[in-house]
Amino acid sequence: MGWNWLGDHFALDVVNTVQLRRGTYAELISSATDLQDWAELQGARVPEVIPADAEVDTFRVTRDHILSLLRAVASNMDVPEESVEHIDDIARRHPVTRRIDLGDGRGVGHVVGTADPIESLRARAASAVIDLVNGPDRDRLVLCEAPRCGQLFLQDRPNQQWCCGACGNRARAARHHAVKKGRS
Repeated sequence: MGWNWLGDHFALDVVNTVQLRRGTYAELISSATDLQDWAELQGARVPEVIPADAEVDTFRVTRDHILSLLRAVASNMDVPEESVEHIDDIARRHPVTRRIDLGDGRGVGHVVGTADPIESLRARAASAVIDLVNGPDRDRLVLCEAPRCGQLFLQDRPNQQWCCGACGNRARAARHHAVKKGRS
């Protein structure tokens, strides 16, 4: 799997583990191995090792709640209350304490109340989405408008419609093709 978009806000890296393909979202985390590969690429942001027998569905349920919440925020729609409750419940049970990060990796945060790697990952994801939704980047959160994308991203400028250049190229090509087809 090419995780070319990794390194954005952690909450976005979590939710973008699904990808729009032919009009429906495809799962990119199908196994504990996929989750471990993704976690390793996160570096210090996910220090946990995901065991081969990890309950990946538990992670995906939390990811899906975060995805519902962030899509609603990005689209200026009503936020699903069950998603808010799910995320807040995890944050209450397993808060993430942080330290100042001076580049030594110690500022990643310590998850309180669990040693389970999936629970720790869910707590880190819950903490990240709370920071995003409650912080100044909330207004920059948008869905990519390109065909076959649908990823969430943070706008670098107010008129930015696409998450990357490749998506912009696809959108322009699709628009050109539609105009050309309309003339025929």
